[in-house]
Amino acid sequence: MFVNRVISNNGLAVTARGVDIDIRLPWYRTLPLSVVGVTDVQIDGEPIDLTSLTFEVNGKTFHLCELAAQYKEWWYVLDSAYLHVPGIQLERGSEHQVRVTVSIRPPYIPGFYRLTECTKRLRAS
Repeated sequence: MFVNRVISNNGLAVTARGVDIDIRLPWYRTLPLSVVGVTDVQIDGEPIDLTSLTFEVNGKTFHLCELAAQYKEWWYVLDSAYLHVPGIQLERGSEHQVRVTVSIRPPYIPGFYRLTECTKRLRAS
């Protein structure tokens, strides 16, 4: 139901430091960052070291390991978040297969854990 929403259709952007991946919250309600995780990122089948990534939402940037402590920062369901992937060099206009897996543990459903994996072929902009 929410799988196609994880990576936006124009979700791969070349930056001076690497690439950014535009992702969406795979849930129907806004959630605090403390219950969100990114468990896998791949570009063209190559796993990306998660310790090198940062996560940006609401104009604030966090290392993935810092998300669990962000209970006052919320990811609104209609807003994008951005995974900043340093050190990846892609040519603008080239096509790449991007895979992102996001985990959520909604605080209002005790014991519930959901992994949502999405793979899309995107053109780097």
